[in-house]
Amino acid sequence: MELNEMEKNLLFQVEGDCQTKIMNELYMTVRYSNNPEQRKTAESLMAKIRVLSDGECMDLVKDIQKNYRLPHPPRTIGEKIAEARQQSGAEKLKGHDIMALERFDPEVRHMIVFDVLSYGSPVGDKGDKMRLFLTETGYQKFLESQERGEVKLKNHAKVSGGHLHYDRRDRAL
Repeated sequence: MELNEMEKNLLFQVEGDCQTKIMNELYMTVRYSNNPEQRKTAESLMAKIRVLSDGECMDLVKDIQKNYRLPHPPRTIGEKIAEARQQSGAEKLKGHDIMALERFDPEVRHMIVFDVLSYGSPVGDKGDKMRLFLTETGYQKFLESQERGEVKLKNHAKVSGGHLHYDRRDRAL
């Protein structure tokens, strides 16, 4: 598929683990961007990826995020985050993004990073590495799921007003 420079730049910044989420993010760009050129680019990109299967779409996104280089120093927060993730070689986690709105919910008390170990897990698919922001009740359900061997905790942080207070900083995220 042939993409122009602006389309590559948009795909470089997207957050999502399936075609539907990618399309939704592009739709939001079309709807809320003040830049007419960016809106037109997002519409063009949506038309191009709409005909792809979910797997083909995600392969395209992963390829752009791995191999594309910005033609200029990163300017937006999205570009800076995408470039830092690319340079670190860090795996993109499923579930909540690190700056997800859930993080700032006053009821949320826990951020967890975990591996999904079984197909019976209430969240994710076997083999997924995920991040979730949870209330106290949600965290207790997670611990019960861990006792059943469905998931394994990799890292935990207490959340207070959107700030993360990690139990241990030496664990991989």
